[in-house]
Amino acid sequence: MLTLVASVSGFLALLLAALAVRELGLERAPADRRAQALRSPGKTSRAPVILRELSNIPALSSFLANHPWTERARTDIERANLHLRVGEYLLARVSLAVLSFFLSLIFLGFGAFGFLLAVPLAVVGFMLPAYYLHVLKRRRLRAIENQLVEMLTLLSNSIRSGFGLLQGVQAAASQMSPPMSEELRHLIHDTNVGMSTEQALLDMGRRVGSYDLDMAITALVIQRTTGGNLSEILENVAETIRERERIRGEINTLTAEKRMSGNILSAYPTVLALVMFLIRPSLMSVLISEPTGLVLLGIALTLQVTGFLMIRRIVAIDI
Repeated sequence: MLTLVASVSGFLALLLAALAVRELGLERAPADRRAQALRSPGKTSRAPVILRELSNIPALSSFLANHPWTERARTDIERANLHLRVGEYLLARVSLAVLSFFLSLIFLGFGAFGFLLAVPLAVVGFMLPAYYLHVLKRRRLRAIENQLVEMLTLLSNSIRSGFGLLQGVQAAASQMSPPMSEELRHLIHDTNVGMSTEQALLDMGRRVGSYDLDMAITALVIQRTTGGNLSEILENVAETIRERERIRGEINTLTAEKRMSGNILSAYPTVLALVMFLIRPSLMSVLISEPTGLVLLGIALTLQVTGFLMIRRIVAIDI
């Protein structure tokens, strides 16, 4: 039985590895071939799905093109600034899930109990790339928001000096560091390949996913429609964002104690269990040697993680 499962797992691992290598090895479509995906002026619908951008495997491309999850995954990958196709991302998640499942069976046994624990571990393996993507996305979003006030100030000064909007954007892109400079260059590239300025701004807001940036983009789009002093508008938006940052800092200060309490309460049972393992290993070994102990340990970990997430959710105040 062990030989059979090892053979099946090895075959699946090699198959998924071959598919991943094929995905990574084939040439990507250049920017000028993707220009057809840009939205036309005046339209608010999202760019159409290009099958070659999804995957070089025809069956996988067809599946992803007709699935609503594809657009969300592609947006998340863009916001995390990962150079991956949706097909590569999906193959990575499935590979980790399959690997976690079979490794769990090999180490925990092939009985009912082994399968019972292998399934949630496979789910964890499937979700790990999504969690990593979420971390990268949040980190990049925070970096962009930290540069947003500086970018608006540079853009306002450029316009006050007599530059046009796109000239000011190009000047700001040359003076700022990533990731904001990357997004500004992407904006300039979109306008160079034929997209209207308003649509390029809206597309930038969709890519980044920042409320503060959406506020600035909305002000820019309205100004281009109704007119007004653009430099003064940008200064007002920058001041509003500064005030939001000040309030966010005060809230973080007020909730720091509760967040620290949640971290301590979450770490305390784990530290206590490790101490007990060192002091009375014969007593605590029942938790990992008996099926009932493993079930109780799994329930305890689930409740602990749930409590930690609930505390984090309570103290996360949106502004």
